[in-house]
Amino acid sequence: MTANLLLIGGGHAHITALRWLQKHPCPDVSLTLVSPRAYAVYSGMVPGFVAGHFSRSEVEIDLARLCTGACADIIHDSIIDLDPIRKRAMGQSGKSYSYDLASIDVGIVSAPPSVPDSKMDLTVKPMSPFVEAWAQVSENLSGGVAIVGGGLGGVELAFAVRHKMRSKGLPDTIPVSLVDQSKILSASSPSLRRALRKRLISAGVHILENTEVRRHHDGQLKWASGGSLTAELVLWTAGGRAHDWLAQSGLKARNGFPVVAASLLSISHPDIFIAGDAASLPDMRVPKAGVYAVRQGPILMQNMIAKSQGAPLQDFTPQKDYLKLVSLGKRAAIAEKWGLTVQLPGLWGLKTWIDRCFVQD
Repeated sequence: MTANLLLIGGGHAHITALRWLQKHPCPDVSLTLVSPRAYAVYSGMVPGFVAGHFSRSEVEIDLARLCTGACADIIHDSIIDLDPIRKRAMGQSGKSYSYDLASIDVGIVSAPPSVPDSKMDLTVKPMSPFVEAWAQVSENLSGGVAIVGGGLGGVELAFAVRHKMRSKGLPDTIPVSLVDQSKILSASSPSLRRALRKRLISAGVHILENTEVRRHHDGQLKWASGGSLTAELVLWTAGGRAHDWLAQSGLKARNGFPVVAASLLSISHPDIFIAGDAASLPDMRVPKAGVYAVRQGPILMQNMIAKSQGAPLQDFTPQKDYLKLVSLGKRAAIAEKWGLTVQLPGLWGLKTWIDRCFVQD
């Protein structure tokens, strides 16, 4: 009997899961991917896209071609509700999608619900809408830009925005601000933190730490203490949360993110897998970074097939650390692993080669 497998979302884990299936066809499953867009954005190249080094087509992965190679169907729709009891997902189109087994890889929303619904307030994740919006707003950056969230993603965007401004002939007197409610790069090693802070200052990025943002209105980003800064455009990278429909699905969750076992199977609903940033693996403390989602994909697909056949499941074992190649706005990068930070001229070329290999695989 053929099992009906449903993949919800075109995230990095589902991309590598489909690539694994291309090389290991399984005639006993019927696979459908539901994704709002025909293309998925590769997160590692987004700062380079913002800086102007890559075109939009260079940072996108063709999901339709990927599905064709994996003998899977693709449906362009956004899931807005999940009923894990009836084994059914509801799309924004009004269509309902039933399944025997489902996998969810939809990433996160990188801003709190209070973010204004404005074209001058861009939520960086999900990244496909952000990439579409950036192509429009980047034509005029003369009113200043603020990035809310001082993790590695926010830092890379600050470098990228400043480089984009300089390439357009805008002076460094136009502010680029990086705002964090605590310390920037708090999850990074001390050596990487020191190196990037020095680079940010050199790039003319204004760093505001221990600053809680209250609202963005009329070209001013205001914070709880009563101060403000000039920023016509705000990029929101902080406050990552689960999609509303996922948090309200009834799956056992932690802070809105469904909790999964090492097999990536929901601990409360044994016919639903969750991968990538959408999943919570509390026993493993897996950071929400794309490298982990990429490595989950092959195990995820093997486990879905095994589950459909009643076979034992494998465990996903995350690596303890990974090579971080941080883009610096211009065609340069800095590397860090195991607490050791290295700055070499060839790192940008290495990062670009790795990123292109993933997109074009």
